[in-house]
Amino acid sequence: EPIQGKGVNMPDDGYLAGAAALCKRYGTLFVADEIQTGMGRTGRFLAVEHWNVEPDMVLLSKSLSGGHVPVGAVLTRKAIFDKIFDRMDRAVVHGSTFSKNDLAMAAGIATLEVLKQEKVIENAAARGAELLATLSAMIPRYELLKNVRGRGLMIGVEFGPPKSLKLKASWAMLEAASKGLFCQLITIPLFKDHKILSQVSGHASHTIKLLPALTITQEDCNWITSSFDTVIENSHRVPGAIWSLGKTLVDNAARKTA
Repeated sequence: EPIQGKGVNMPDDGYLAGAAALCKRYGTLFVADEIQTGMGRTGRFLAVEHWNVEPDMVLLSKSLSGGHVPVGAVLTRKAIFDKIFDRMDRAVVHGSTFSKNDLAMAAGIATLEVLKQEKVIENAAARGAELLATLSAMIPRYELLKNVRGRGLMIGVEFGPPKSLKLKASWAMLEAASKGLFCQLITIPLFKDHKILSQVSGHASHTIKLLPALTITQEDCNWITSSFDTVIENSHRVPGAIWSLGKTLVDNAARKTA
């Protein structure tokens, strides 16, 4: 994955180019898993384009059909394709029961047309830059908010240990019950009170992942950032409603392990 889905971890600027150069030197194929990052998610059709890397193979799926039909695709250089399917008896060397169905292909073609005609990828780049900038600007104001990273509309919002005594005690209580539990104190009110669906980016992770629809508007961005601002601000109030929720989660975790 050019950008790791679990944690929304960004590569160093020279990492992907260096990996591609090593693959070429030793005769290994460079394969980009763009199932989550591709199709405009990061503000480019493929995420590797941000680092000017040309992979030998690309994996696409899920959003290729606009989320309506199960679909997957493998893009590859012609030389690789010709080597795999070089004879008639090798025509079925790769296949599956449900592959190559007409409905999935029609959905994929329609999705590609919409991406181009409605400038969806350009919108993802612009709206993503706005969200990243606005969310990042909150970091100096909130001691629990540590980092905001990503590209386009693939954004990770990372939280971490506070410095103030009251928050330290509450954070330690959550971490003792289950590492990464604090993020639930953000995602639950975001959904319950603000109707924003987000997710913790992995087990025991302190990063919340945002993957908004690529068609979001300026108004949607304002709604998202305003909601995050409100929920994060509330998380710094001890005691408060959010930490009451935290106590409930800790009690549930304790009962589960008892």
